[in-house]
Amino acid sequence: MVASIMMLAAAAAALLGDGTCGTYSPDGTKIALQRTESGKSRLYVLERAGGRCERVEPGPGNAAFPAWHPSGEALVYTYGNETNTAWMAKDGQTGYHLRIWEKGAVREITAGRFRDSMASFSPDGGRIYFASSRCATPKVFDASRTGVYSVSPDGKGLSCLVYCPDNNMGVGQPVVSPDGTLLAFAHIANFYSPWRIVCAKLSRPEEYIPLSPAKDSAYAPRWMPDGRHIVYTGFSKGDPGWCVYILDLRTGSTRRICEGRNPDVHPSGRLLLYDDGARLWERPIGPDDLPKGYMVEVEKERRIYSEPERVLWKADNPRTPMEVPIGKDFIFGRDRTIFVRARFRHSTPAGAPRFRHLLEGRYEGAERGFQLFLDGSQPKFAIRDGDGMYLPCCLSTNLVAGIEYELTGIRTAHRLMIHIKGARYPMHAIDIDSTFPLDVPKSLGVGMTMGADSGIEKVEVGTGWPANVQVPLMRATLFSKGGAE
Repeated sequence: MVASIMMLAAAAAALLGDGTCGTYSPDGTKIALQRTESGKSRLYVLERAGGRCERVEPGPGNAAFPAWHPSGEALVYTYGNETNTAWMAKDGQTGYHLRIWEKGAVREITAGRFRDSMASFSPDGGRIYFASSRCATPKVFDASRTGVYSVSPDGKGLSCLVYCPDNNMGVGQPVVSPDGTLLAFAHIANFYSPWRIVCAKLSRPEEYIPLSPAKDSAYAPRWMPDGRHIVYTGFSKGDPGWCVYILDLRTGSTRRICEGRNPDVHPSGRLLLYDDGARLWERPIGPDDLPKGYMVEVEKERRIYSEPERVLWKADNPRTPMEVPIGKDFIFGRDRTIFVRARFRHSTPAGAPRFRHLLEGRYEGAERGFQLFLDGSQPKFAIRDGDGMYLPCCLSTNLVAGIEYELTGIRTAHRLMIHIKGARYPMHAIDIDSTFPLDVPKSLGVGMTMGADSGIEKVEVGTGWPANVQVPLMRATLFSKGGAE
């Protein structure tokens, strides 16, 4: 059935010509696109009616990722000259920056030894949202470590919205919803996870939730005009290649539309634009293309956060280092929600090891099945997957010596989370496909690498959702309705 749908879609598609990353103008009469010519990426604006193409960027470098201003009179895009990047130049304005093209004139918006890319305008045109390697400053070669930033069209008011604390993390293609309240972007949590589409309230962008299926790869989100659906590039097991998907934000359901990538939807909502890696295609899109049904994970999410905490073991002012045997209550399996919590006063004694473990659970097959620890002054919570692979979740907060902190690590069936009390952005989460089952308990270790002066005041291990941590944003609360209509 799916194969026949894709064949019909291919038959209905019309070839528009060479190009990739196409995007419709706000009035739908033009398409901004990029083409590879003589090894360089060039930008053009194509008139849909007459087929006339106008070159946008006159420079010799690479221009890519075009996005329209809501007025339709300007484009924002990425520009960089490979002969003048930070790898080859020691001075000057090196890197890839944002530029605006308006009525034939070009002006640069950002500068510095960074890679700024994949920009888009807010619906009112007052802000530009983009991905940048500024998180990895000053190492431009760490470009995979990217965060979400925003800036005004005049280059002022640069701010970081989503900071990535680890080199295995990254973001891409931030886009604001038509009503200006939500921010969607592509996100990769670590070396273990695929790229996924995530979403947050624009007022609290670091509190984002995953939208696309956990086992699929997904990037290049675009909002549909109805504000309820997103189109994106995805790959699921069994797909012939990269495909265009539609996602229903409220229900979590997805539907594969056709083989292709980098989709966009016409302002009328009736046409789909995409490319095959070299050429642009356009096909009709209608109500029958929208996903149906209700994703079971939405209800699973509700149940996870509604289970109250139950403390299985605790120690006040524990003697450290301390190791204690644990029994059958600590058989957690893969699906049980567990938490580990520690209150401590941070210190950085001379000669202390880099990794300082507050609390760790030891299991057959995983001597450190779960760990709540400090990497220098950075808090982390880690666990092992079914193959023993180490999976860390870390906070961007750097602890200050002499201050008391309460740190909590949480594992659910599908996510790892770490929470610190009192920070502006207190929680960070990563998606996990599976974890070490933690079903043959051996012992708990407290302060094993910290010594007698560890500063640990209290440690706890339990099941359910910890009472000291606010329930995170859920799909049902982020969107106006939590179920299928």
